[in-house]
Amino acid sequence: MSVYLDHNASSPLHPDVLEEMLPFLSGAGGNPSSLHQSGRFLRSALETARQRVAALINADPAQVIFTSGGTEANNLALKGMLPLGPQTCIVSSQVEHASVLQPLIQAAAAGCRTELLAVTEQGVIDIASASRVIDELQPDMLSVQMANNETGVIQPLAELAALAHRQVSTLVHSDATQAAGKVEVDMQQLGVDLLTLSAHKFNGPQGCGALVVKNQRIQNPLLSGGPQESNRRAGTENVALLVGMGKAAEIARIKLQEKQAYLLELRRFFEQRLDGIPGVHIFSSEVERLPNTSFFAIPYYHGETLLMQLDQAGFELASGSACHSEVTRPSHVLSAMAVPEELALNAVRVSFGMENTRQQIEQFVETLNGLINQLPAAMRQVIG
Repeated sequence: MSVYLDHNASSPLHPDVLEEMLPFLSGAGGNPSSLHQSGRFLRSALETARQRVAALINADPAQVIFTSGGTEANNLALKGMLPLGPQTCIVSSQVEHASVLQPLIQAAAAGCRTELLAVTEQGVIDIASASRVIDELQPDMLSVQMANNETGVIQPLAELAALAHRQVSTLVHSDATQAAGKVEVDMQQLGVDLLTLSAHKFNGPQGCGALVVKNQRIQNPLLSGGPQESNRRAGTENVALLVGMGKAAEIARIKLQEKQAYLLELRRFFEQRLDGIPGVHIFSSEVERLPNTSFFAIPYYHGETLLMQLDQAGFELASGSACHSEVTRPSHVLSAMAVPEELALNAVRVSFGMENTRQQIEQFVETLNGLINQLPAAMRQVIG
């Protein structure tokens, strides 16, 4: 059986989440918008899920808009909150997920001014540079991820939000899909106005997420139709999935400290072993990262080649963003960090979960060393 080391792409469904979902998958039909008994039962389950999701990030349940996932939530934040035209300015960063960068390209095509903040060689947004850009442009929205899906870098979000809010009308959005369930995410402490979540990143089901909106109105809903989600997102809610998201959020909140400590211990153990490999480079090792994420490269060992060989050996990991697994260009995140292309193309990502163990790490590093030893002697000499 393969060892799964790709939890940033998607985390396994927690058994307690599946158990909570099963009655809604196998029971009688119904619609949470209906007034009869079955409808009221589903509505109650939906609102319980909303309360649990809100509790995970210290928000009001009424602020939670359920979506089909993080991608829809990011699109709703960037396209739904503001008029898209020459009068609108949005500032983001160079290292965002595609579900932020692509809507920004569309916003620019509609006439919006968009600006991407640069990052340091460690992948962190420079506060001084960001302050100058925000003061100069006075944007309508600042959209910055809380944690990067590739490097695991945690951005200084609270500081950036404080800078943005010096402009009274600036909204602050954060894509927190990778952070929730791994580190504390508190909307009040962060000072953000909108927050994106995705259930399958914290052991919930795939296909559901949320945009949490504090005290703002959706000007341009992406989906038009019925009055679901308080007229903010039309369409009958998938109650079974959202019940699962709610249960996963509850477990993530209760187990957060335990999970964070265990994953950090695993990552430290892994990187200590990784340091023993000649020439290995661990990206963003000098800054705060998600406790479960290690993004590294071995010179002259192409990342996708290594990925396939490790897969054959029984280890599943990623060469950067899973959403771009077919692309052979260097990661846009590493490019923004000024990583040379020849090193960036060798990058692979390990992201741990609670089922991973030290023994699996030992086996992984042993396998990795074995693959390196199979390289031609000239290449091994360069690596060393």
